[in-house]
Amino acid sequence: MLDTFLFEWEKRNRDIYQLMKEKMITALDFNQAAIAQLELLKKMDPQDVSYVSQQGELYHLDGYLRKAGELYRKVLEMDPLLPLTDKEERFIQKFCPILMVTPKECFPLKDIVAIHHPSKPIIGYHLFWEDDYDFPDDYEPCDHEEVWIEYDPEAEVVKNVMCWFHARVLDSELAVKEAHHHQQRAIIRIEWGKHGSLLCGWENMKEPLTGVSLPQWLKETYDHVKSGGRVPSHPLKKFWPKRFDGSIEEYTNFSVEVDPLDLLKKKPLMFKSEWVNAVIFTNALLYNFHPKMEWPERFFRSMG
Repeated sequence: MLDTFLFEWEKRNRDIYQLMKEKMITALDFNQAAIAQLELLKKMDPQDVSYVSQQGELYHLDGYLRKAGELYRKVLEMDPLLPLTDKEERFIQKFCPILMVTPKECFPLKDIVAIHHPSKPIIGYHLFWEDDYDFPDDYEPCDHEEVWIEYDPEAEVVKNVMCWFHARVLDSELAVKEAHHHQQRAIIRIEWGKHGSLLCGWENMKEPLTGVSLPQWLKETYDHVKSGGRVPSHPLKKFWPKRFDGSIEEYTNFSVEVDPLDLLKKKPLMFKSEWVNAVIFTNALLYNFHPKMEWPERFFRSMG
């Protein structure tokens, strides 16, 4: 019977995968199934921190903040925060990216949280904009975006630049070269209102999941926000711009500098841990945020 049960388990997982791809199973329903799966795995291996962290993330995504907080605290009890060395703190500031927004950007940068990986020379810079133009109704009073900088600790130079772009991770050799010409600080272009992050050379790049070119993606998003975006009449949008008022050239005019290093120095939210969402939730922010990918390798693993 065991072989039959396992065969049926694998088949059901394939069915769920396909139904998720077809958007016939909601994220909420899927999250509940994944939480139950992780509960079973936690019983079998209670020392695996990743199971606790992923379960906290799923509760967080579903809006169960007290339960998420309980699990996130457990994560950091199992694997406590590590102290940053003076050198790591210096690297966090040295490699802090520079952001370039459009002149019409409607949301300010609220916070930046920098998290150094505990065993690798990579720093995650977590950017929290005041909101996302499409999501006034998600009970998350910010828009969480990410930039990762991998560096050579001996030469003290940038080795790789990666960023979050609408559930994808982008990287670019041109972004590395650009950082080398800007005192090792990568330049990140920020999409109006929605804050998808773009790297040097984006005009000739494709997003990695579907192969859609980034210029085509931005043109479609431009058309979307020019017509008012998602839920244009939502009451929480009453003080926001009614739409993006300008041309596609203005939408991609990344000419206004925002230096998050100023904010990081004023409020030094700098940590060292593998468990990014747990750290931000329990040690950094006083408001809710959307948990996102801790480190880019998680995305690249899913790409095979």
